[in-house]
Amino acid sequence: MIKTRNISVYNDLKTGFFCKLLIILGIIFLLIYLIQFSIPYFSIEDNLSGIILAFSILLIGVGVIMFFFHCQFTKLSQIAEDVEKENNLQKTEKNGKK
Repeated sequence: MIKTRNISVYNDLKTGFFCKLLIILGIIFLLIYLIQFSIPYFSIEDNLSGIILAFSILLIGVGVIMFFFHCQFTKLSQIAEDVEKENNLQKTEKNGKK
């Protein structure tokens, strides 16, 4: 049996947390790559250094996309708050006129 889930507009699906996590991991991988590239004593195979760079680029890119989603969810929650305030004002005006 399938359960239906109602997702609130105030729930950003933890995109802010995952955005920060992915960008930090990407920067860590980028720093590892740069340290390996700049210090000759700390050498890693060429294949592994290419893989580290690729993961760094991917993680930073996905982190930026998650940041975009986080910003959109924030705007959506602000719009929902404005609509709720407007609805509450209309209800109080209708109750006051009766």
